[in-house]
Amino acid sequence: MKFIDIKILKLIIIFILFSALLSIVYVMVEYRTFTGPNFSHTVNGDFTYLESFFQEEPEEMLTSISSSTTPEVKVPIIIYHSVRPYILGESILQDRFDITPALFERQLAYLQKHGFTTISPDELARDIKLGTTTPTIKPVMLSFDDGWENQYKYAFPLLKKYHMIATFYVYSNPIDKNRPSYLSWDQLREMSAAGMIIGSHTLSHPLFRNLTVPEIKNEIVKSKKVIESEIGKPVVNFAQPFGYSSPGIEALIKEAGYKTARGTFKGVYHSQADLYNLQGYFTSDNFNDFVYILSR
Repeated sequence: MKFIDIKILKLIIIFILFSALLSIVYVMVEYRTFTGPNFSHTVNGDFTYLESFFQEEPEEMLTSISSSTTPEVKVPIIIYHSVRPYILGESILQDRFDITPALFERQLAYLQKHGFTTISPDELARDIKLGTTTPTIKPVMLSFDDGWENQYKYAFPLLKKYHMIATFYVYSNPIDKNRPSYLSWDQLREMSAAGMIIGSHTLSHPLFRNLTVPEIKNEIVKSKKVIESEIGKPVVNFAQPFGYSSPGIEALIKEAGYKTARGTFKGVYHSQADLYNLQGYFTSDNFNDFVYILSR
């Protein structure tokens, strides 16, 4: 019996070490792709892990046109990616920014219990212009990046259940291209009709610093037109891929007709000067992190 127990223990240890090794290799490959000169403009994987580098290392963010002298309003912006059941064997790194439907519902229940109001980027822009969130009670903005199908399957029904709204920033190239892990246009139209806000996350989710100005402009402008033609509504909200921005990029976003743009830099206070690089926080599978963001 002791021999069997030791053997099982060895197998468990080997499995843990193997999983850890795979995670390290995965991050090394992704980070090399992310920073290398041949970074692909159309990536098939989940970008969350790469985006986290920018949020954890502010020096990667180019200086925004923001100014501390303009009036600020406090509105926490929560950045989600995947909402789905836990996958057995998934590494800690892969699981870091995915949350389960049960945890997402717990978060929504907390917002409801404590009197928070979910708002749109347009409402946030209005509040910034007025310099106050009054009369909205405890505003918070929920946002989803990339357009994963699990957002429709798991998050959307819960948002409707709790009578809350969220903004879904999608990049349009994978939609209805035999990519079942991404949202479809029919799903996006249904979500839009139910009060969800659909924003642009470019055509292909590129890293802007690797593109020319005309290429950046094409990603910003064309994605807006594509999404608008499919959902039949103006698309006036944008989210920078990887949160990467600069005064020049912000100017291009504004020129294209967007009213707001959300980055990934940490913060809960917003001003008129930050309208095209709004700050937010990535969610995590730690409920206390969610509560902390709301209390900042």
